[in-house]
Amino acid sequence: MGRHREFDEKKVLDGAIEVFWRRGYSGASIQDVCDAMGLNPGSVYAAFGSKHGLFLAVIRRYLDSMNRPGLELLETNPCGLDGIRAYFDFIANGIVNGNRRWGCLGTNAFVELKEVDDDVAQLMLDHLTRLEIAFREALQRDSFEHPESQAKYLLCIAQGLNVFAKTSPNRETLQTIIDASISSLVSPRLATN
Repeated sequence: MGRHREFDEKKVLDGAIEVFWRRGYSGASIQDVCDAMGLNPGSVYAAFGSKHGLFLAVIRRYLDSMNRPGLELLETNPCGLDGIRAYFDFIANGIVNGNRRWGCLGTNAFVELKEVDDDVAQLMLDHLTRLEIAFREALQRDSFEHPESQAKYLLCIAQGLNVFAKTSPNRETLQTIIDASISSLVSPRLATN
């Protein structure tokens, strides 16, 4: 049975997200993270076990709160191409309005820790797999050719945008990238009668 916590877990994790997002895992001191969460180190360790345990909880919270809405746009749109456009618009809007000003926390963590942290690597590999499947299924809904390889291409574009976000691109630049990426998809097969 889990311990009773004297705080709103989502709220304190949201406080920690910004510190880890801006500074990375290695650059964020536990005291800075605790200050952002409004908790003392003892409470953080009691709740999450370690800085690493907290970081994993932060990544899960980030993926749920920041990435799930975009995935839902992609997964639920009956028109696959419209879903793909909606997903990339979601990413671009986050970059322009500042929600992704430091890129994507998950991507940043993956780049920083993939070689030394199997837990972080697995969280992100699971997320990237879900995103690739969502791209593939969207392409299949519209009968695009080669949906497997094109889904991998779109995954690379999405991750590239997450890294490119750190350069503070404007909306016009992002739209040019998105439009070029989508227009390069292989056209849907002609329906046979």
